[in-house]
Amino acid sequence: MKHKLRRFLKILRSEGASSALRKAAFHVASAAPAAIQPKLDPISHYSHILGRELGLGLKITNENVPQNSMTWLIPDFEASSGGHINILRMMRLLKSHGFENQHVVVMEPHRWSSQAEAQHALNQAFGDHGITLSLGVESIEPCKYLVATGWQTAYWVSKYKDTLHRLYFVQDFEPTFYADGSESILAENTYKLGLTAITAGTWLSNKLSQEYGMKAFPYTFGCDTEFYKRTEKRPSPSKNIFYYARPVTPRRCFEIGLLALAQVCEKNPDVAVIFAGWDVSNYEIPFHHLNAGTVSLEELPDLYSQCDAALVLSATNLSLLPLEIASCGCPLVINDSENANWLLSDEEAFYCDMTVDSIEAQISNVLQNPDKAQAVADAAQKKAHDIDWGSESKKVAKFIAGL
Repeated sequence: MKHKLRRFLKILRSEGASSALRKAAFHVASAAPAAIQPKLDPISHYSHILGRELGLGLKITNENVPQNSMTWLIPDFEASSGGHINILRMMRLLKSHGFENQHVVVMEPHRWSSQAEAQHALNQAFGDHGITLSLGVESIEPCKYLVATGWQTAYWVSKYKDTLHRLYFVQDFEPTFYADGSESILAENTYKLGLTAITAGTWLSNKLSQEYGMKAFPYTFGCDTEFYKRTEKRPSPSKNIFYYARPVTPRRCFEIGLLALAQVCEKNPDVAVIFAGWDVSNYEIPFHHLNAGTVSLEELPDLYSQCDAALVLSATNLSLLPLEIASCGCPLVINDSENANWLLSDEEAFYCDMTVDSIEAQISNVLQNPDKAQAVADAAQKKAHDIDWGSESKKVAKFIAGL
């Protein structure tokens, strides 16, 4: 109950009373007995996702639309959503590279009662950078570039007539977010719509171009090294392992990591694990640990800096986390697969197979060889300082301008 109250107050501060009350009402309704809940309507739901033609088929020129105008169709946003943070960051940066007219359309279903309310929440969550907003797919207006984001937005973008270029900002291979079935197939089919992909990293661009024939341009991750920087390591009675623990996100492989960490701690009684990313208080964890839960952004650099190793697992595309941890000088243990090893070399991270024994062995290797671990961490920190969002967004801008 306390957790739910804290979440309500957080939403109240960041998104306003109207949004907080609507979310609370939704959760109450979801808990109602099945007999009084409305019937599911998959035909309406998925027909809306599949979209329909909009627009008049105008010939788009600089005379009838703002120069280099970009409209991004996004699912409803949350202040803490990593995907939305990445979208709004790229929009902000593209404004500085000649694409000044940046507009967001929030696709239905959304929780906003008015455009003004949603615009205020967007500015509160991501900063006021002159990015305008409208609500609903019917509000899409003629533009030079129309950008799909989540897979649910792609069908509408593919069918909109009054744009010159239809782009797809792809941050992960979303079919794997679902069990094999209707949703995974609908998500996969968006890669066959003829959109031009801008992808988070080379794994996605290679996959989409080789398996689906998409034109795809990759950018790599940047890092705010002024924010994510190493702090002085304080004396500690234990060796500390940071674990990015997201049991609610299956692709982060919480259970495999937990099994490996149990083995590490059984063999090394002086080790403590810091779980961060989600509240794991409802899980039986029989070794020395700290349940940090959802950590505020301001606390992260020091948390990373106090750890002797960090375990980050992913069954799909990497998150931004490894580079941010690297910038703080903490040695990284990452699963060695194409989706996860494209960012850092084996001189910049410790790679393991996605097995309990391999993960345990590589973490133990880091803890038992601090000099080698520090050398690898230093190399990764240098990598984090060598790339930045400004230069990566400039590459994206050049690609878009050349279409």
